[in-house]
Amino acid sequence: MGGAVRLRIEVDGEPLAPGAAVAGRVIVEGGGRARSVSVRLDFVERTRDFHAVALPAGEEVVAEGDLADGVVLPFLLRLPLDALPSITTPHARLGWELSARANRLGPDAE
Repeated sequence: MGGAVRLRIEVDGEPLAPGAAVAGRVIVEGGGRARSVSVRLDFVERTRDFHAVALPAGEEVVAEGDLADGVVLPFLLRLPLDALPSITTPHARLGWELSARANRLGPDAE
């Protein structure tokens, strides 16, 4: 249980309209020691050499404690009522992204 935790996100449906529920599950593909697992929904700006969260929309803690292989963690977040549309150009992408993060045991970052 000391190796890297591997997570995968599955979403129930796309595309989604402003105000829509974003439902799905996080699948633990490689378990391990953890404090918690959270899922975030953010409007993100990406270029070849830049990445930033332009607008956070929500976060949900879906598990606390160590994670076993194969565990399925459901989540439900919501796009804002005034959600911006996703845009892709040859040089950049602006759009909604889900991310799952395991908060690992160990020293806190300073």
